[in-house]
Amino acid sequence: MPAVEILRLDRLGRFDSIIADMSEGKNRLADGVAEANRGSGSSKRQMMKALILVDIQNDFLPGGALAVPDGDVIIPVVNRLQAAFSLVAATRDWHPADHGSFAANHPGKKVFEQIDLNGLPQMLWPVHCVQGTFGAEFAPALRRERIARIFPKGTDAAIDSYSGLFDNGHRKSTGLGEWLKASGIQEVFVCGLATDYCVKFTALDAAQLGFKTHFVEDASRGVNLQPDDVEKAIAEMNRAGIKAVQSADILKQQMNPPATLHTGRFLALIKEGHWEYVDRVNATGAALIFALTAEQKVLLVEQYRIPVHARTVELPAGIIGDEPGNSKESQAEAARRELLEETGYSAETMAVLTTGPACSGITSERVTLFHASGLRRTGKGGGVAHEDITVHEVPLAEIMPWLEAKAKTGVLIDPKVYAGLFLAAQGK
Repeated sequence: MPAVEILRLDRLGRFDSIIADMSEGKNRLADGVAEANRGSGSSKRQMMKALILVDIQNDFLPGGALAVPDGDVIIPVVNRLQAAFSLVAATRDWHPADHGSFAANHPGKKVFEQIDLNGLPQMLWPVHCVQGTFGAEFAPALRRERIARIFPKGTDAAIDSYSGLFDNGHRKSTGLGEWLKASGIQEVFVCGLATDYCVKFTALDAAQLGFKTHFVEDASRGVNLQPDDVEKAIAEMNRAGIKAVQSADILKQQMNPPATLHTGRFLALIKEGHWEYVDRVNATGAALIFALTAEQKVLLVEQYRIPVHARTVELPAGIIGDEPGNSKESQAEAARRELLEETGYSAETMAVLTTGPACSGITSERVTLFHASGLRRTGKGGGVAHEDITVHEVPLAEIMPWLEAKAKTGVLIDPKVYAGLFLAAQGK
């Protein structure tokens, strides 16, 4: 499958005139209605959330072989948190004695040196969490009666596994992601040891698999080999759409759980405290695609939208994980599928531009905006059977006057079109 990458360079050329037009306020166009996210009855909503406890093992506690500073402080917090979730999973390092990440297995090398391990960069660690040893056992004070399943990682001597979901090369899955999906989980809260390594990579992989992901900050601690490693890890998670939360906020919500006012086929109306909002049923988010062809034409779609009773011009977009039998699809897979269905184009690369709320006052849905490149036409487009989508291939140099002309005919322009243009122009 083509690579998924984070787009960091301006690969689209300069859009100075477009950005100037936007900043001068020439786009006075009406907004559409944001589409919503997951949902169901209140009991099912509880089952849709899981807590992932990462590597709370003796060797990572004070006095252990690879002690995380204040690692034991999180245990009372984690124990309280478990009661707030219907499903709790735990990961643990479970290394063979000859594991390639151990400095002791590389004569002449020292702890914390970087090496190449079978084609991947590898930090060398002290011997830790060896299968069957005391150091590999869970902390004695950690309550385990609510842990539904334990997922070992780092079991292959030839490759390390920071994430609780995959090894470092994403060559093999631990099974955690598949198990969560099979259990109906759509939202996960990740905590444990250590923030800047295994917790971070577990959270990033969970988000990439389409789970709505949170990092529980006060239930985690970091190694901090460099003084700002934890700060950088939290920032990296935040850029991936992973929100840092505190255990007190989670526990407070459980005392006043959300109530489902109505559940339809696609949406659920939720009341939480004084706030009402919508969730999407049986989906994990939405993907939007900014697609620019080799001929420098922007792909846009136009269709009639019942909520606003008007035709709208939008970026190609769709829901993640809503297809029957395809609930495990990743964000990038959904973006490729929707681009092909709506426009008839396949993309070689899907690069993440940004992730954020669709409309935070109305819906819990989060959207990921992709830049699609390496485009080639492989289908007819126009959407699936019940859709009536018109595809527009608009020259980039003419995009602003084209949008203004469309608006004058009564067609609504989704503001996310301008967001896509802006972010792509910044080389975001």
